[in-house]
Amino acid sequence: MSLTLQFSLRRNGTLIGKPRATYSDLGTDARLSRAFVASILKALDDALPLPFSDSMGGAIAGRMLTPRFTATLEGAS
Repeated sequence: MSLTLQFSLRRNGTLIGKPRATYSDLGTDARLSRAFVASILKALDDALPLPFSDSMGGAIAGRMLTPRFTATLEGAS
């Protein structure tokens, strides 16, 4: 499974707006797909605000970030 989110951060490490999915390949198991997406959003929420130094905060503020999250099923071939 794979999900790419797009979002921006403020210089204080908080989100600007809401993350937007730009790509997803979530498979056919709806329950597993929902759990995968929920775990990504929870991890992002738990990590925020990101602790930036003043210079890093200034450099990243407002820039679009597009991390890709992937998972494989253990034992899958």
